[in-house]
Amino acid sequence: MYPHDKLDQAKLQTQFSKAWGTLLVVLLFCLPVYGQVANDECATATVIPSIPFTDNVNTTLATNNPADPMLSCNFDGNQTDGNTVWYVWTPSADITVNISTAGSTEPDGDPLDTAHGVFTGSCGALTEVACVDIGLTDDLIFTATGGVTYFIKFGEFLGGVGGGKLVVTVDLPPEPELFVLESIRNGISPPIRTIASALSKSGSGTPTVKEVPRFMRNPKGGRAENALGKALSPLDVQNFDGTSSAELLQIFEGAENDDNAFELGILLAPPDTDGDVGPNHYVQMTNLVTTIFDKSGNVVLGPFPNNVFWTGTGGLCQTTNQGDPIVLYDEETDRWLVSQFAFPDNFSRFSLCIACSETGDPTGRYFGHEFDFTDIGFPDYPKYGFVTDAIGVMVNLFTPPGFGFGGTGLGAIDKAEAFSQAKTTMVFFKLNQSEFGFLPGDNDGPVFDNMPPTFATNNGGTGNTIDFWEIDPDFAVPANSTISEVASIPVSPIDGDLCPALRERCIDQPGSGTGTPPNNVTFLEAISDILMHRLQLRDFGGGDKRAVANHTVDADGRGRAGIRWYEFRNGGSGWSLYQENTFSPVRDHRWMGSIAMNSKGDIGLGYSISSQRTFPSIGVAGQTAARSGTGRLDVSELVVFDGNVDRFVQRQTARWGDYSAMAVDPVDDTFWYTQEHAHPNSFIGERFGWATKIAQIRLGGDLDKPVTEAETVPDSYALLQNHPNPFNPETEIRFQLPEAGHVVVKIFNTLGEEIRTFAEAQYEAGYHSLRWDGKDNQGNSVASGVYFYQLRAGEFKQTKRMNLLR
Repeated sequence: MYPHDKLDQAKLQTQFSKAWGTLLVVLLFCLPVYGQVANDECATATVIPSIPFTDNVNTTLATNNPADPMLSCNFDGNQTDGNTVWYVWTPSADITVNISTAGSTEPDGDPLDTAHGVFTGSCGALTEVACVDIGLTDDLIFTATGGVTYFIKFGEFLGGVGGGKLVVTVDLPPEPELFVLESIRNGISPPIRTIASALSKSGSGTPTVKEVPRFMRNPKGGRAENALGKALSPLDVQNFDGTSSAELLQIFEGAENDDNAFELGILLAPPDTDGDVGPNHYVQMTNLVTTIFDKSGNVVLGPFPNNVFWTGTGGLCQTTNQGDPIVLYDEETDRWLVSQFAFPDNFSRFSLCIACSETGDPTGRYFGHEFDFTDIGFPDYPKYGFVTDAIGVMVNLFTPPGFGFGGTGLGAIDKAEAFSQAKTTMVFFKLNQSEFGFLPGDNDGPVFDNMPPTFATNNGGTGNTIDFWEIDPDFAVPANSTISEVASIPVSPIDGDLCPALRERCIDQPGSGTGTPPNNVTFLEAISDILMHRLQLRDFGGGDKRAVANHTVDADGRGRAGIRWYEFRNGGSGWSLYQENTFSPVRDHRWMGSIAMNSKGDIGLGYSISSQRTFPSIGVAGQTAARSGTGRLDVSELVVFDGNVDRFVQRQTARWGDYSAMAVDPVDDTFWYTQEHAHPNSFIGERFGWATKIAQIRLGGDLDKPVTEAETVPDSYALLQNHPNPFNPETEIRFQLPEAGHVVVKIFNTLGEEIRTFAEAQYEAGYHSLRWDGKDNQGNSVASGVYFYQLRAGEFKQTKRMNLLR
């Protein structure tokens, strides 16, 4: 993000293994004498004879043909004044080119904003296959197929008063650039448990409503339309349940948007739900708070603002709290990593923030580091992964002031330095604008000694391949670090184009499209242009490396979202596809997935479910190791949270996700999944309304088994979350006692005033429940709002929050 330290303050060019062919240099001649009469008739388009190619057009001579096809990336497809210029090109072989309008000027000499698209077919029957409109840097990096004729349309420029100029250049795309970044701030925090416990709440009154930025690669869903054709169905779709089952061991409440309101005075969307599990804790991060649980679902610490982790680091990481959080547990080192991006509200600077725990205790001290990206671009959607000797990092870069897409960035952080207060090195490669949809691999073990920084991409949600890249970092001499594409693996055709809506707002809820702002029921964003967190890696030893990944696709050719999942293997000769499928049972959308594999080879897949008939819900399916290689999820879908019970939708904002997290318990190989669901907040109801759940699942279990502790007598005190929550007219309050004793259960309002005393009596050891009917001690019904219920048993005291909605 901002002024960053580079090796010798120089930007270094890296060796890049992907061959682009002969290096071609294009010189742009902009003199009026080279201008030519432009036309917008496809049949008489100017021929591009070879690459490189450059041409200059006097825009005064461009004309308007209402029959021309529209550019889908130009918002509603219309040009401002309808003027266009056409070119035609038939490459002799497959080639990737950069189609650019750099150097175009308005009549007064100011830069000329343009849009352009690539079409196939014949005049009068054209199909758009790529499109770009990202401001004044309109570079369209496009892979063409040899022998196919392409028509290229340029539009969105002035009517030509005074000889405005369109400069058209077709050339090879740039190679990746290597930046060597040194963290600009470093420090170590006091124990997080000490800081978070002492924080005062800053929320008061009606909270501010805002969204976490998610810049788009282009206005239409964040990527070009599928070159293979719109509404292309996958070759193989699993639309039926499996033969095995999943056992829900426990489910408990995670963070909700009210936490942002009470802690920070903000209601925020989306939650960016994320979490990981260690030997003794589950850590959940959302925008903008962290909560640390024990593995029975009891809150150990929090919720507290995410930027607490950078206390003692200073700079933007300590003083701002902007979101896109990630939390990972590294089984190899017994350490935790947390991260988010940072920027002031005026976007004048931007940074990446990482913090690594000093020990395996997530409530202890953290080594904080800040990386300045101001001179590179806004590092959106950051993702991380632990591998041998490094921490992989991926960001999507957007360039100010217009924040057009500037390419994907892949990097590797020196793990040894990150686990210290020392200045920390990141080698970072900025790829060209055609590269999109990446995730870094995160290695869960059981072997940790030979996994390089590994990345995979779904190529922006289109095409026929999943590509793997690797970085070979040299932290001793960073300039020697290299990056290479190591595999381009054929898969079933990928179609991430679910509908024509802006930003892929294609997922319906009951009532979507009804109501008026701000209480309108929205369609939800699919985010079908990228792989979804995590790209999980496992090294089983003996040359057996595996990777699992997932993303959202059009499952039926008619816009129904389904989960495309993959398992890849590397036996020593490179990555290859082992199995794949698209999971899309019945008529509902399934999207926003997360996938992981345990050390037995079982695969767990979690996701959101919604449709016109189904309120947003949370589902889990999987594959047992016994069925590995079949391309089928034999573990039947388990709905761990059924939105049709509470029947809530999300209003006002279309943001959903933007990711979820499936994690594997390093102790017992169970799966832990966290995801959001629709849930009213205390201030403006279903507007910006969300909450989260955390579920622990074992594959191959008995679905009829009650969700309780296995023991007859619990081994700890706990006050459980009330259910349902929110509620009307009554709710159940549950608690557990490891030994008999005197118990007091009371309810308080937000002013701390006692509303109801439930119990002041002796209870036996075991599991207990009480029901509250929403009335006070005098039998009067209390008003809608937030209430707190408290359990006292001996020296134990615990308080939880609940919402009453009349």
